[in-house]
Amino acid sequence: MKQSILTVFLVFILLAFEQCNSKKSEQSLDSQEFPIEMVNFESYKSNPIFHGTGNNTWDHKIRERGYILKEDSTYHMWYTGFVNDNSDMHLGYASSKDGINWTRFPANPIYEKDWVEDMSVIKVDSTYYMFAEGRGDIAHLLTSKDRIHWEEQGNLNIVQTNGQPISKGPYGTPSIWRENGIWYLYYERGDLGIWLATSS
Repeated sequence: MKQSILTVFLVFILLAFEQCNSKKSEQSLDSQEFPIEMVNFESYKSNPIFHGTGNNTWDHKIRERGYILKEDSTYHMWYTGFVNDNSDMHLGYASSKDGINWTRFPANPIYEKDWVEDMSVIKVDSTYYMFAEGRGDIAHLLTSKDRIHWEEQGNLNIVQTNGQPISKGPYGTPSIWRENGIWYLYYERGDLGIWLATSS
């Protein structure tokens, strides 16, 4: 009986200790300051700052996600333009000095050979890599040396951890991150979730 009471008492002490540590940990996390710029947003009074022309142009409308890359004092934006729901999606480029006022490239669209939308751009050494969603929501890669002239490199080859190809179907909206020589690709499949693939 005494041993049973002692066991219950010890379990109670351990649980209390664990709960105390858990609360301390939560308080420690709560007390950490998160950058105010990342949590407090205010709508710009002159929104939208960039939109389709609404005129008889290739970018009468713009679609979904573009991408902005800042280099030195210039913001570089790639975006997808189209005429109507039955037309192809092409790639456009615009630049800005303040991130608010944008100037479209006069020779837009800069890439018309294939469908380009939902892009993510990263620069490694002197090459720009654009991971984009193509026709049928299939992710593909384009490269450029000057941000304007792009070359198609083909669809991304994604395999499972056992080396077998992923199941047939869409894999789009690619987002890319590169760290310590490893490429991290985030992508979606039918808007059902987020998948991760890596490459050296």
